[in-house]
Amino acid sequence: MKHEKKPFRGVLPALCTTFGPDGALDLEAQRHAVRFVLAAGANGIVCFGLAGEVNKITPEERKTLAATIIDEVAGRVPVLVGVGTEAAHTSRELARFAEAAGADGVVVPPPITSHCDEDGLAPYFGVIADATSLPMTIQDAPAYLGMKLSAAGIRHLAEQHPNIQYVKVESGPEETARWVKELAPIVKVLTGNAGIFLIDDIQLGAVGNVPGTELTDVLVAIYRDETEGRSAAARKKFDRLLPYLMFSLQGIDHYNACCKEVLVRRGVFKPGAALRPPAPVVDDVAMKMIDRLLGDLALTPYEAMARASAA
Repeated sequence: MKHEKKPFRGVLPALCTTFGPDGALDLEAQRHAVRFVLAAGANGIVCFGLAGEVNKITPEERKTLAATIIDEVAGRVPVLVGVGTEAAHTSRELARFAEAAGADGVVVPPPITSHCDEDGLAPYFGVIADATSLPMTIQDAPAYLGMKLSAAGIRHLAEQHPNIQYVKVESGPEETARWVKELAPIVKVLTGNAGIFLIDDIQLGAVGNVPGTELTDVLVAIYRDETEGRSAAARKKFDRLLPYLMFSLQGIDHYNACCKEVLVRRGVFKPGAALRPPAPVVDDVAMKMIDRLLGDLALTPYEAMARASAA
């Protein structure tokens, strides 16, 4: 049964995209990624962001993956589909497809090759917003995308296109606080950065966080503790997690490679799961770091999580 439409909030992991040894899509592994985050208690799912190697998958592959993910979720939590591309007409097509396929929202970053200023990008966002009735999230990630958006610009867009209802920011707590203040109550704030500022972001008024996939259960537990009045317990869990986040988050490809390696170790993916070539691999030094950092977290294996979720 399709879930009741509610505002997006909580921990909404950005799914990694799964490939076989030949670089082709691995749809069965993609279903395992979905099952893992659902068993972990995710409040929603985001797909085709930077953590999903979005620049290495074609529009047709994105449609295939979106249909697979939406089918596997089966309405249990909201699915937000990334539809950003380098061309407005392609993004518009993907937004329409996402809505027809049963998505609950779309996520749109600025195109990285446009070299437009914010005013020049406004028509791009507007065309996509007008192509769908779904709630739209605009992503601001200047460190990764090379384009800085403003709260004032997004507020103006939201006033013109009411389905622009969220912004996802990749920033520190100071910036998060400013975004929340300047956009309330029209646009709600989600944060990213793999959850590295999760507790502070929630305290500052962000409605949720979009981390990666591999530690969804840990981040959900932290979020629940913080929002249910157990702040000391939340901080204790988070302090154990922080060294891994700091190590993994040295760059997008480094993070994505670490994410897939952790999912292998947790039993979600088969050994050998990797990024779509060309891409870096997890070398021996990184493997030893992951060994040590995961040892401090005492993670529950996926099989045990799945049994508990089914019980």
